[in-house]
Amino acid sequence: MFARGSVLLNFRNHGDDLTCVGQITADQVSILAAQGFRTIVCNRPDGEAGAVASVTIAAAAREHGLVFVHQPVLFSTLNLADGARFAKVLDEADKPVLAYCRTGRRSAALWVMGRAPTLGVDAALAASKAVGCDLEELRTRVASALD
Repeated sequence: MFARGSVLLNFRNHGDDLTCVGQITADQVSILAAQGFRTIVCNRPDGEAGAVASVTIAAAAREHGLVFVHQPVLFSTLNLADGARFAKVLDEADKPVLAYCRTGRRSAALWVMGRAPTLGVDAALAASKAVGCDLEELRTRVASALD
């Protein structure tokens, strides 16, 4: 159902009712609503190659009674402030939440950045790896930001 090369990362066993996936289409929003998702978070900038305009997904989300949040980020510049904003969205969102970007990896990285301050760097990275997304490359960036 999701974009080719997309990963399906489910953080439900790690304290959040969150699934991260790759790019979705407006047509897929009705399927997501039928599957019980209540909030969609877009972590992909609109200008990125292959991105579906966030306003298109937002309109489909509204049509199907879902909340839509747009938090576009670049993997290369992710920081704890981005993670904190993402964690706040998760904490306040109607659940379950589906977050998407190009492949799901950037959304998972935001989860790590957002949960590392409370879980610890090791636990956040281990949780992400357990759902299929090894983000070890973020260890230094996260650890140094927490010091």
